[in-house]
Amino acid sequence: MNEKTIAFVRLAIPLYAMLNATLLAMGYDPLPFESEKVDGFVTGAVGVVGLIVAWWKNNNVTPEAQQMQQALDDKKQYNQLKNL
Repeated sequence: MNEKTIAFVRLAIPLYAMLNATLLAMGYDPLPFESEKVDGFVTGAVGVVGLIVAWWKNNNVTPEAQQMQQALDDKKQYNQLKNL
């Protein structure tokens, strides 16, 4: 998967959780579960995990950022080989 796709997925998960939470607050049940507690837990868990992943990961979306990440990876690999 390329970086733009990964970044989109990391954005889509918390947006879905927020949409689902909004629909729940308005009285709609967007997920096909019978229990509201299960629905609320799933929404909260997806939101929390999605936000943590989006916050933690470094999204190299632009070509410049991808190029710099590759340069950093190459330098790390060179240093590892040099230390052998």
